[in-house]
Amino acid sequence: MTAKVTISLPDDLLDRLDAEAHELGVPRSELVQESLAAYLGKTAEQRDAEARRARMLEVLEKMRTFSEGRTVYDDRPSLEILREIRETDDSAPLRGYERRHR
Repeated sequence: MTAKVTISLPDDLLDRLDAEAHELGVPRSELVQESLAAYLGKTAEQRDAEARRARMLEVLEKMRTFSEGRTVYDDRPSLEILREIRETDDSAPLRGYERRHR
């Protein structure tokens, strides 16, 4: 048995759905059925893991582009700077700090 269901979708999501259905050569409803079956076939844990991975990839991309348009005060690798901070007395300036701030 097949039931008809009316749903509301944002225009951009509907555009993506139609484009994907067209590219695959299948009707929109078939793609929705397959997508929903795949989603419901996953456990909540699997969906959470996928969402976490997507967020991590988004953050990594932001990290890659973080320095764009920003002034770089120390071009050493972050790990080297962190080691220096850990090994340096809190009141002592970091290496090269005086040179850059005179």
